[in-house]
Amino acid sequence: MRLSWLNVSFFNSGTVLLSVTGLCVHSFMAPVFIKYEAASVNRELELLSRIYSLAVRLGLAEFNPCSRVSKFKLQNQRYRYLLPDEEPVLLAQCGTARKHLASMIPVAIGTGARKSEQLNLKVKQVDFFRNLVVFDKTKSGKTLTVEINSEVRQVLFELCKGKGPDDYVWVNPATGGPYTDVKHAFTSACTDAKIFGLVWHDLRATFGTRLGEAGFNAYAIAELMGHANISTSRRYVRSVPAGSGEAVLLKNQRVTIPSQVMLREPWRF
Repeated sequence: MRLSWLNVSFFNSGTVLLSVTGLCVHSFMAPVFIKYEAASVNRELELLSRIYSLAVRLGLAEFNPCSRVSKFKLQNQRYRYLLPDEEPVLLAQCGTARKHLASMIPVAIGTGARKSEQLNLKVKQVDFFRNLVVFDKTKSGKTLTVEINSEVRQVLFELCKGKGPDDYVWVNPATGGPYTDVKHAFTSACTDAKIFGLVWHDLRATFGTRLGEAGFNAYAIAELMGHANISTSRRYVRSVPAGSGEAVLLKNQRVTIPSQVMLREPWRF
């Protein structure tokens, strides 16, 4: 059996499956690492490892040589987040064709939702009675419940008004369905605002950073952000200059719910 049908960057065509050892895999990875990014080489290793695991289950190989090879360490942690003085400048650029960002950005910062979780949010997932948003399609596959502050609540209230429970919170007027991405609009808004080095996922980091600066520990942040690994949450718990936390404290005050919206179905108005 040969790998000539598989496009694996660090293997030449015609490599015999049963002849590959851990040393063989490593010897191919080392020079490839010089030319390609570590993440790219690691993905190729993961692909090859899955093939060998399948081969072992089918009785076509005795062991998986990739299990003896360590992945390259990634240096890809980002520490960028939206600064307090950048936020109003960015929102000022969210008009006309970008007006959907004017509501998306505050919700992203106030909930820490991943982009896919937010774009696919439906009205029935917003509980105005308890001031909660329930994300049921998360990266980990687990349901994540996030408490919302008064600002986020008001934004979502206006977006959900008059919609049914199965309607999307954000609807693309061009398609009638949910937005599939906001990368182009967000990038152009950042450019016009002269904010550099910021991507959409950094809004989630902004949520985590503000939690850390407000005094939440890593375990609380992990719970609120749905992190599977506590080390991911620890990056947000770090020392900051005295007094700077005041500028970015979460607006986590609860609001009095008007009696007319205190209904059994939180999506009805």
